[in-house]
Amino acid sequence: MKLIPFMRQIPLNYWLYSLFLPFLFIACSDDPSSLGSDLLNQDNIIVSKLDSFTDTLSQKFEPHQAKLSLGSSDILLVGKDANVESQILLAFYVPVASKYLSDLDSGLSILSANISLTRNYYYGDTLQPFNVGIHQVTSNWNSLFTSDSISQLTYDQTSAVQSSNIEGNLYSFSISPNLAMEWFNAAKDTSLGKNFGVLIKPFGVTRFTGFTASTALNSEVPSIQIIVKKATAFESYQDTLVYNGSVDVHIIQGTFPEASAKTMTIQNGTGVQGKLLFDLSKLPEDAVVNTANLILSIDTLNMKVGSSYLDGMLAYQIADSVTDSTSAQFVISLPRSGNTYSGDVARIINNALLTRNNYGMLITSTYQIKGIENFALFNSNAVNNELKPRLIITYSQKKK
Repeated sequence: MKLIPFMRQIPLNYWLYSLFLPFLFIACSDDPSSLGSDLLNQDNIIVSKLDSFTDTLSQKFEPHQAKLSLGSSDILLVGKDANVESQILLAFYVPVASKYLSDLDSGLSILSANISLTRNYYYGDTLQPFNVGIHQVTSNWNSLFTSDSISQLTYDQTSAVQSSNIEGNLYSFSISPNLAMEWFNAAKDTSLGKNFGVLIKPFGVTRFTGFTASTALNSEVPSIQIIVKKATAFESYQDTLVYNGSVDVHIIQGTFPEASAKTMTIQNGTGVQGKLLFDLSKLPEDAVVNTANLILSIDTLNMKVGSSYLDGMLAYQIADSVTDSTSAQFVISLPRSGNTYSGDVARIINNALLTRNNYGMLITSTYQIKGIENFALFNSNAVNNELKPRLIITYSQKKK
């Protein structure tokens, strides 16, 4: 069934009714007490309820794909499964001291270069192997880089990793000293090349592992330790230089299927969201919405989460049916309680009435750019009607 956006003219006394809203919130619940009803009737106002379950409001809950920029995430995710792959772009600002730059032409060598990452997240089977390559990037990028641009990225197909070591949450990778030497030469003379950093890419199917990003305000940010040495007849020294990561981003690609025909998947990191639309034409033309409780039931069998995440949903009002644009002014938190996410979306419903446009709501996770969680919600095709998205509206109107 095609749902028609709810259109109406807002009566002139709409604002008069809104004056009673503070009183209604205090005096009324979803089922007003007889005392509250009597008081309202004295003011020539009645309170009614519209329930999408008992009043069979038409609804549609379908997937929506958004483009996410993950550069501000506090984790860097790498891994691959049958459907999704995540890669990391990481660059170190290497401000080489003039002492070492001047020695590049007089015997300076690099003994080793080790990249260190601190794990702060994992997803999936931790017993799976962790196999990644680290490749020299040869084209420009920045923290706003997205999966749309990954085809334009160029990098050395040969991994620079010589060895790797995992001790608790610390992951260390020894890379070719020749790569570090190129960065030193680039710091001395940009005509010799530029430092575009590295691409950390999974080899085959490997578990998803998240590392502390450069945006974190602690000592666990990505770093590279470079040991330099000079041994000549005139001068001899060996120094250890440490540089922290300066810019990074992870990029997630792949196909993002729904958990099942009866389930809607909201997935972190991938931009997989949900569009939820209720037909509101059963609301009287002079109705003023007091509360609108949205309830989303969780399909616990298909929900899959990582080691740390924010368990909640957000509901945004869709302001444009063509672009699916939203406004931060009309966003409602849907915290979890038991096996449901719920919240009062009266602001969204009232604004839809006021603007005479009902394009529905965009449902997202609370923190989309962290991790790769699958939040599974029962959609409008759930066999059990009680598990479908539910909207319970309490509204007031002038007594006829």
